[in-house]
Amino acid sequence: MQPPGMMPQGYGPSPMMGPAPYAQMAAAPDYGQVSPVSYDPSMYEPVGDYVEYENYAGAGYDSCGDGGALPPRAYGGVEAMMVWRKGGNYPPLLTTSANADRGILGNPSTQIVWGDGNEHGNPTAGGRITLGLWLDDYQNWSVGGRFMALEEQSQGFTATSDQYPVLAYPFFNLNTGLQDSTIVALPGTGTGAANNTTVNFENRNSFYMGDAFLTKHIATNNGNRWDFIGGYTYFKMEDSLYNDATFTVQDLAPPGGLSTGDVVRYSDRFDAVNEFHGGHVGLMAEFQDGPFSWRAMGKLALGSAHQEATVSGLTTANGNFVRNEGVYALASNSGSFSRDKFVYVPEINIEMLYAYNCNLDFKIGTTFIYFSDIVTGGALINNNIDPNGTAPVFQFNEQEYWILGMTAGVEYHY
Repeated sequence: MQPPGMMPQGYGPSPMMGPAPYAQMAAAPDYGQVSPVSYDPSMYEPVGDYVEYENYAGAGYDSCGDGGALPPRAYGGVEAMMVWRKGGNYPPLLTTSANADRGILGNPSTQIVWGDGNEHGNPTAGGRITLGLWLDDYQNWSVGGRFMALEEQSQGFTATSDQYPVLAYPFFNLNTGLQDSTIVALPGTGTGAANNTTVNFENRNSFYMGDAFLTKHIATNNGNRWDFIGGYTYFKMEDSLYNDATFTVQDLAPPGGLSTGDVVRYSDRFDAVNEFHGGHVGLMAEFQDGPFSWRAMGKLALGSAHQEATVSGLTTANGNFVRNEGVYALASNSGSFSRDKFVYVPEINIEMLYAYNCNLDFKIGTTFIYFSDIVTGGALINNNIDPNGTAPVFQFNEQEYWILGMTAGVEYHY
């Protein structure tokens, strides 16, 4: 989430221009030739590194009807968002091939059906709110908070034996030192033969983020303003990858205690949670051109992310329990795990605002947030397997993550 997303006077009209400069400009016959900052320097008394607003009423800046000579003290904003998130980074998880190659990686006809890279979903909606309050009459210091939440992203993939007569889960066999596979669809009869197969993958991701901030005015020049921002940042991201396969055994002598005609289901669950607490610092700048303003913000959050992972598997036959293992979630890597990890989170926001009146601004913009180390469900998969049961072993795999979004909203100053 961007720092306050509002420049220190509610992120609307520049403090140097008073609470309602645009309404005055619009009333002028020659608006368009009027400089965005036109004032008598004698009207303002410098106070430290900011300007004291003594003569707004006398300068005609009371178009809001509040009779006051000071700029707004409270500000807030609401934004709608459309965001893209980095897709899950998975190893090859499902293959197809000619019968003889059995979906084994490296064999001549084997092709990857799903995995082996970033699987991206569609953009999703989100929202962000900001509330703030100036601590003085000169918009020198302010405090506030923001909250952003994104719609849960659900990305799925389904393959059947009607589409792919051969379907297999590839893995590296640590016992033989060769590529191998677990067959779930293979025509005919023989070892591993199966039909009526359906394989489903589903990746779910949820995210929300909030911060509390303090801003300090640095400089103002001809209606353009620079501010420092610092504070506390929190985010929580949950990511899960589910794998389910259902098939009917065709073997005359199937392995694993299964019988010909059995309906078998494999299930894998890889769940990850990331919870971050840290501090942030950054800079904000706003540049005005008549009723339009450009605002840029950059900040960096540093802190600790508590990361949790849960891995579980299940195999059933005809609806009856067989074992607490799936395809990639086996006894050797199943369980619950946690760690604390240092994470840095840079954020950039760029916005264009239009001052509709002295209290209300409309805005559009873009947001980019980067996370140096996130645990996802897909990153928990280890397809180096020892069929004797000693591997895979669980390990946290570092993965970068980002959110890119477009925003549109309103800001109100009072």
